[in-house]
Amino acid sequence: MIQAAYEKKLLDSDNNLERIQNAVKNNLGVSLPFLADIAHHIITPHNNSTRSMLLLQSAKLFKKPDDAVIDIGSTLEFLHTASALHRHIKEPEYARRHQQNVQKLWGSEASVLLGDYLLSISFQILTRVGNLDVLECVSLATQNISRGQVLEISEPTLTATPKHWQRVTRDKIAGLFGAGAKSAAYWANATQATASTLFAFGEYVGMAAQLKTELNVIDDEKRFQQTLKDSELWAPLCFLLHECLTESELSVMSEKLQENFELDEMTSELRVLFNKHNLREKLKEQAVQELEKAAECLDQLEMDSAPLQPLTSYAMI
Repeated sequence: MIQAAYEKKLLDSDNNLERIQNAVKNNLGVSLPFLADIAHHIITPHNNSTRSMLLLQSAKLFKKPDDAVIDIGSTLEFLHTASALHRHIKEPEYARRHQQNVQKLWGSEASVLLGDYLLSISFQILTRVGNLDVLECVSLATQNISRGQVLEISEPTLTATPKHWQRVTRDKIAGLFGAGAKSAAYWANATQATASTLFAFGEYVGMAAQLKTELNVIDDEKRFQQTLKDSELWAPLCFLLHECLTESELSVMSEKLQENFELDEMTSELRVLFNKHNLREKLKEQAVQELEKAAECLDQLEMDSAPLQPLTSYAMI
């Protein structure tokens, strides 16, 4: 992990990631409550930098990233954070059955409003950038994020299959990676074919990066338990339930997860099952397969793809 972080730092020799972080703070400002906390959340090390790195390295295929690319990078981070703030929109059937009020159904009102505020800032920035192709590209990604959120709540967590996880993740998460790479092509006035290839590359990298992020939850006690408590759509659980367990085992585990289980006990039990069925290895293999597809996209580019090659390595995402 230390070596990967060092290699990433070398990859960003121009400190463009730091420029994006500064743009996040400057574009967000501190005129409203919570904005300073949001800015801190976005730029802290726990936030995966692969999304921004992919945009920057895609831009380097053509020329040195300028202020417009940095601003685009800040909007991608705002949109990702807005999606996270809206993540409480789930389980409407459960809420209706118990006649919960609107605030409980839709999550924290402040979270939803702040998410909407980030959306508005993002499009204000993109308008200032002045590239209509980039604006359309990011607008479509935003639409797909919303579609992914709807898909996510359309299926109860316990019946969500790996295929469902993939559809939701492609729309909610990976599409924003693709939009970043495609925006770099539009910024450089590249051909539509190049832009489309870069979008596919970014999407594959985004899928792999999200698989890795969700795999890391297994070894983080606090995040593991919070994921279970919030009934989040989670790749390790989806794959365990629907790819590893027998029908009878699935029935027993589903019943346990629907009850008011004890978090420590359930965490321990699931960890045992993850180890028994080699979930880490299987999901890492899935991520590597996504990266192999990303590498195939680079073979289609009629240019030197060296700036993007490191992002086809699992250690680097």
